[in-house]
Amino acid sequence: MQDIIVVGAGLAGLVAARTLTRAGRRVRVLEAAGRSGGRLATHRQDGFTFESGYQVLFTAYPAVQRQLDLAALDLVSIPPAAVVRRGPQVEVLGDPIRDPASLPRTLVAGSMPLPDKLRLTRLAARLKVGAPHTLLSGPDETTRAYLKRQGFGERSIQSFFAPFFGGIFLKRDLSTSARLFRYYFRMLMDGAVALPREGMDRIPEQLARELDISLNVRVERLEARGGGVSVLTGAGELQAAQVVLATDPWTAAQLLGEPVTHGSVGSTYLYYASSEPLDEQPRLLLNAEDGLINNAHWLSNAVPGRAPAGQSLLAVSVLGISPLDDAALDAHVRGELSRWYPDGAARLRTLRIQRLPHAQFAQPPEFAATLAGHATRIPGVVLASEATSMSGIQGAMESGERAAAILLGDLETQSRPRGA
Repeated sequence: MQDIIVVGAGLAGLVAARTLTRAGRRVRVLEAAGRSGGRLATHRQDGFTFESGYQVLFTAYPAVQRQLDLAALDLVSIPPAAVVRRGPQVEVLGDPIRDPASLPRTLVAGSMPLPDKLRLTRLAARLKVGAPHTLLSGPDETTRAYLKRQGFGERSIQSFFAPFFGGIFLKRDLSTSARLFRYYFRMLMDGAVALPREGMDRIPEQLARELDISLNVRVERLEARGGGVSVLTGAGELQAAQVVLATDPWTAAQLLGEPVTHGSVGSTYLYYASSEPLDEQPRLLLNAEDGLINNAHWLSNAVPGRAPAGQSLLAVSVLGISPLDDAALDAHVRGELSRWYPDGAARLRTLRIQRLPHAQFAQPPEFAATLAGHATRIPGVVLASEATSMSGIQGAMESGERAAAILLGDLETQSRPRGA
C-alpha cells in the first residue's frame, strides 16, 4: 500500500506531493494528461514560445516565494507600466518609481486625469500598509463600486482599470471582488510581474523534479476500503493510506459526489507572428476602445528569445468565449489591430487561436464565503484545489500546502490565513 496518492499534477497537486515527500512520506502522483502543470502550459511552435492563455508570474505571491527557486527560473520582468491605446493614439501610464522612463509620458497622459493620478498614489499608500493577506478580509463589493467610492472617474476606469485588471480577473466589467483587487494591487507593488525566459512550464517542471509521477493514468473512482482508500484507475486498482485529490473542480466533484465548482470564466487568446517590427513597446497594451481586444503584448519585445531572429510575437487577449468561428474571430481582431498598425496588421501570421472555457472560477464579492473546504465525504481523502482559496497560482499553491499540512498534522500551516 502506498502512503499517499496525489490525484492530479497541477500546481496544487505538485506542491502537496513535494511537501509530503520532503516530510518523508512515500508519495505517488497520478496524472490523467501526458504532462504535469495543469493549466500552466507553454506552447513551442516554429521557434516561437508562448503560454497557454496569457500567463505571468507575480513574484510577490507568498506561496511562490516559499515554493519556487525564482533565480533558477531565469525570470524576465515585464515593465511595471501599461500603454493605453485608442487606435493610433498611444499613452503610457507607468510606475515612476520602478519605471522612471515612463514618468514624463505618465504626467501628460489624458487617459487618467491628474486628480485620478493623485488618487491612485494615495490608494497605493493605503494598500501598502499592513500584511497583504489582510486585504482579503473586511467589507466587500465589486471592484467597480470600490473604485467609484475612491473617487475615480469613468475615463480612468474605462481606459486603465477595466482593461488592466479586467485582464487579471477576465472580467472587464470589474464585477470581481474588491478584496481581490486590493490584494492583486498589493502584489503588483510588492514584487515583479515576470515570465521565465523559457516558458511558464518551467514552474511545474521545477516542482516535479523530486516526485514519482505517473502520466496518462486516469482515476475513475475513489472508495474508502480497509482503513485506507482504493483508487480505481484505467490501468487497475491501487491502495493508499490517504489521498490528496488535486484535479480540476469538475473531476473532483465527479469523484467525490459533491459540488466543488464555482462556475467558470473563460477567455480567448490569439497569437500572431510578424516578420517586420510593428511596435518596439515591451509594456502591456490596453485597448481603451470598444471592441473584442482587451489587451495585447509583444512578448518578443519583453522577453528576448520568445521569437526567432528577425521575427516578432504578439499575444492578444479577448475576454470570454466568442461565438465567432476562428476565421471570423481572426478577421475581427485583425480589423481592430489595423487601427493600431495600419500598415502591418494585415501581414500578421496567425500562429494559434486558443479558447479556454475555464481560465478561472467566478470570484464575485463575498465569494470566499462559498469556498470549498479541504475535508471530503470520503475518509482519508483531502481536497487540494484553488477552489478552496482563490483562482490562480497563489490559490493553487497555498491549497496544496494546506492539504499536505492536514495529512502531516502541521497546525502552523493549517492556520495560515488565505493569501499569506
